[in-house]
Amino acid sequence: MTSVIRAFLSEVLKFRRWSVLAGAGAMVAVSTFIAYLTFHQIASGATGKEMAGLIAAFHTPQGLVAIMGQARSLIIAIALVLVSANLAAEWTQGTLRNLLVREPHRLRWLAGKMLAVVLFVLLSMLLTLIVGGAFVLILAQGQGIQTAAWTSAEGLRIFLEFLGNEVLCLIGVSALGMLIAVLTRSVVAAVGIALAYILVIEGIIAVVAPQVSQWFPGRVFNTIVGATVPLVGPAPAQGYPAALLASVLWIAGFAAASALVLPRQDIKA
Repeated sequence: MTSVIRAFLSEVLKFRRWSVLAGAGAMVAVSTFIAYLTFHQIASGATGKEMAGLIAAFHTPQGLVAIMGQARSLIIAIALVLVSANLAAEWTQGTLRNLLVREPHRLRWLAGKMLAVVLFVLLSMLLTLIVGGAFVLILAQGQGIQTAAWTSAEGLRIFLEFLGNEVLCLIGVSALGMLIAVLTRSVVAAVGIALAYILVIEGIIAVVAPQVSQWFPGRVFNTIVGATVPLVGPAPAQGYPAALLASVLWIAGFAAASALVLPRQDIKA
């Protein structure tokens, strides 16, 4: 456990890099901008089939979460890029060999590194929700829109449910990014394959075989949030308990596969 903590602390220091902080900044900035656009459309009286659900929920306890949740796809994509690029960079930059000299137990190093990276992703997501939520609340107050339902006990409960499921979703996405990085050992390949899988491959499978695709990791991680807050994503067709169990199994499977592959790799640089 001590070696895992040492690996964790050494990785935390790397969060000061501009490239890492830029990912968190992009998550906050773009998500807040999307929330602003969504709020502006509703407040200005925009109509349309795609806006009907958001308009109906605007003055309910789900209103704030529904607005903030419109940027979920972006948050997931940025989290996947952050994890896969951060881990794969150890091979691309040739730093993994030096790290393993200090910590020869590869799985302990991987556990410490992933704890640090996942913590950074979750803190970035939390900061995104806080900044974006506060921004929307200020906008609403400035335009005289009642927000009592958003900050009520029911609104807080909905927010905490959304937050809990979003945490599980990002842990799952991070585990997927970890496995892809371990298999590819290249930043470019890891990021490209990760985004292609989440954004393209699963979408194609969903069109061809929707009953099968509902059990794929990207779909499962995404729909567990929609189960409690339908306006921020699709609800799981298999039901929330089954989707939750599938999420846990996928995370365990990704971790087990990474733990199986990493010790057997030849570290040449």
